[in-house]
Amino acid sequence: MNDRARVPFALVGVLVLVSSTTLAATVVTDDPSSTLAVDRAMNGATDETVTTLRTAADDAATRTASNPVTVPANTTAGRALDEDRPFRDALRLRIYLLARDRLETVAVRRGGVVANASLPPVAPTTEGYRSAIERVRVERAGPNGTALRVEIRGVRLTGTHEGRTVASEELSPTFVVANPALLQHDRTERFERRANAPVTRPGLARRLTARLHPIAWTRGYAQYGGAPIANVVGTRHVELATNDGLLAEQRAAFGTADPEGDRGVAAAAGRVATEDLVAGTAINDRWTDVVLPKPDGSDSAASRRRRGTWRESPTDPSVTVGVNGSADRAFADVVGIDGDDELARAVERAHTVQARTVVETSRRGSDVRRTGPPGGSWRLVGERTTRRVTLEPAAGRPPTAPGWETRDGASFRATETETTTRSWRRGDERTTTTAVVERTYRVRVAVQARTAPVRGAPPGALDGALSGATDRAVDAAAAEAGGLEGAARRAVAGGDVSATANATADPTVERAAVEADVRALRERTRAFSTTVPATDLATGRANPPRRLHEDLTARRDRLRGEADRSAAERAHVAARAAYLDALEGRLETRAERHGEVNRGVGDELADHVDPARLDGALAAHRAASRSPSRTYEDPAGNLSLAVETGPSYLPSSPVRRDRIDARGEGTIHPLATRNLNVFASPHGQVVKSIFDRLPILGERTVSLATAAQVLAEMDGDERRDDALRAEVARANRHVRGELIAAMTAEGVSESAARAALETDASTAAEAKALADGSATDRALSTTDGAAGALKDEIRKGLESAAKARLEAAIEDGRRRALGKRAGSLPAGLPLAPPLTGWYATANVWYVETAGTYERFVVRSDRGDARGPTVYVREGRVSRLDHGDRRLRLGRDEHVSFRTETAVVVVVPPGRSGVGDTDGVADERSPGWPPDGEGDR
Repeated sequence: MNDRARVPFALVGVLVLVSSTTLAATVVTDDPSSTLAVDRAMNGATDETVTTLRTAADDAATRTASNPVTVPANTTAGRALDEDRPFRDALRLRIYLLARDRLETVAVRRGGVVANASLPPVAPTTEGYRSAIERVRVERAGPNGTALRVEIRGVRLTGTHEGRTVASEELSPTFVVANPALLQHDRTERFERRANAPVTRPGLARRLTARLHPIAWTRGYAQYGGAPIANVVGTRHVELATNDGLLAEQRAAFGTADPEGDRGVAAAAGRVATEDLVAGTAINDRWTDVVLPKPDGSDSAASRRRRGTWRESPTDPSVTVGVNGSADRAFADVVGIDGDDELARAVERAHTVQARTVVETSRRGSDVRRTGPPGGSWRLVGERTTRRVTLEPAAGRPPTAPGWETRDGASFRATETETTTRSWRRGDERTTTTAVVERTYRVRVAVQARTAPVRGAPPGALDGALSGATDRAVDAAAAEAGGLEGAARRAVAGGDVSATANATADPTVERAAVEADVRALRERTRAFSTTVPATDLATGRANPPRRLHEDLTARRDRLRGEADRSAAERAHVAARAAYLDALEGRLETRAERHGEVNRGVGDELADHVDPARLDGALAAHRAASRSPSRTYEDPAGNLSLAVETGPSYLPSSPVRRDRIDARGEGTIHPLATRNLNVFASPHGQVVKSIFDRLPILGERTVSLATAAQVLAEMDGDERRDDALRAEVARANRHVRGELIAAMTAEGVSESAARAALETDASTAAEAKALADGSATDRALSTTDGAAGALKDEIRKGLESAAKARLEAAIEDGRRRALGKRAGSLPAGLPLAPPLTGWYATANVWYVETAGTYERFVVRSDRGDARGPTVYVREGRVSRLDHGDRRLRLGRDEHVSFRTETAVVVVVPPGRSGVGDTDGVADERSPGWPPDGEGDR
């Protein structure tokens, strides 16, 4: 126990408040020559230590941000980093090593006492580096998490006097540094995580869906309306939507986005809005100059403005499906146009009386009288039994039954006498014995009548207009039973007493009046409709006929109406009920067939899009029309973030690395896209049903590519196959003629042009080659490889620029030809279950996109004299100095993403439908698949 005065608690409190430092101290002291000098030296060392540690932590955080670790190296130091949080562990290790070096300079002299600070040395082993990491804790601090809270454990303060230790303290300082390195890393990780999120969760996939939605619907409806659009959703659209979605994700993560990226999106959107949305834009090398900043920075101010409102989505698309023709067919079923005359049956039923005979018996008693057998040697030689029923009138009411009216009846006391006589013999002697059983019953007999039941109507009146029919039915039922006494006798004897009869009165209402009533109901129900989201309908998630059936069932009682007991009113109700039965049957059939179509569509889509992800895409579709505005709060009061990316806009075309100041040489594909048009052309089982509907398609035409694909699918139906083949062959000849004309206009002889386009391929294969441009490529390669006079002709007439004009002219000729000539089949999937109305045409595009930023920088300006903290991700190796050792900690990964979604477009029925008709159903950008990974 030393007698040196201890550090006052008040002074400790002041130090905590002033330096934001928490000290967990253990003090071990020896007697100094001057207690006051020791205290002053130790206190001064504490202050300087915290200041030094704060500066070291700030510098370490800045260095870590500029050279982060996201993948640990398989080295001595790299293995010390936790694989799940390598950035934080690298930061902790940098802080410790830098803090240990900086603390060597701490020396505070007061009088003859010198106070120094130190941290334990770090062994150059994985365990040693891990131990250093464990001595440091880091976390985000401040209201917005923009600062860095650091705790360093094991700081040793030592006071010496003339080489003798007079005081020793161990501290664990905790302090806050205004450095946003952790914020920058966490925000970048959040950005990358959301960019890779499936469409079922918030992120790029949902934004991509919301942005492709208006483009696809605008172009799809333009195509349906007759615009020359062969590619509804193309690579440029996916590229534009992806980049705009990435900028939105940057704003969500950082509160800002790369301004050069904004400029690129604005330029691309302007190009798409003015050209691509209508007729399409050819891919060329100038696209990079449109969307990326010029190397000399000479972009005009006008080009930097954000243009257009292309992001605005249309109102929620929906399809309304009505009862329509089903009402007509149900009406035809009822009135006898198709099949039996159900209307006549309904009227007849309302005027029909049903009658029956009912008998109830109850046993009251029995009596047995007999003479015994003679016994001895008498032998039974015969037996005879007789039964006799006698009736006596008895008091009582005839039986009744709910819904039936008793029109005649009686009660009886019935006696059934059963006499059994047996004959016996003994030699020549004969004798008889007798047994008599008498049973008494109470028997009630009634003849009942009612009107034939009509669902939804009360029982009819038997008198009045139906009185004659009632009498006839009652008399017939009684006669069939043998009268009241006959029915009673048979009941007692155990015979069948069931007797029924029907009689129909003359109609009291004109059939024409009943038919007019049903016709009015037909018009009323014909107008019934249901509205479903177009995207749900297109993807097999909605069954409109089922909804119509359910709606009709819910309204049935109200539609059938009420009636009094008159035959005329009941006839109207019976007729309406018959019509509603027929209509429900028609709708049920439609619903079942639509369900079959839905299952087929679902199976087709499941080959390309996971059902759960399709649900997310449809949710994003619905959200596209109500995109809420968002405001982004400045991450910190005096802290501003800026995002710089390379490239700022991710093009799908090749980009030279030096064009974007990226490390290395050669070219890269920053963005790779794929979009698959699921129903680009009729195919598989869909072909026959669509071909059968050709007469109702009108005069609209579609591309040669569509007809070519259908021709290839049409196996086994020679009549249809021959007709379509002839049409496609005529189209082929027309397109070939246009291409030959384009080539000869550029100096190629007609014979050379014809030879270049000759092929032994089938009609369908040639049509597909002409439609997708491969025939053009083959023609050019053929002329390039020609010999003799043709080579000389091309040398003289076609230099490189001329060849480019030739290529463009041939392409223009091909496009003009395909625009003029067409087959007779629609694009897309007609939503028309067999034998029901065609109420829409749908198509689905499955979209994948993947990209990489060669450089991703988040820069912070801390608003004071300190320099900015710059967080950089560009695929570099991260190294760290430890004494004379150069440690490799790991590397930072490029910020990259890959996601997918589905886009659904539905147009009204008829015309040419909607879909890609250029023969390229599976469109891939030059860089697909990314990193050679292939399709998912």
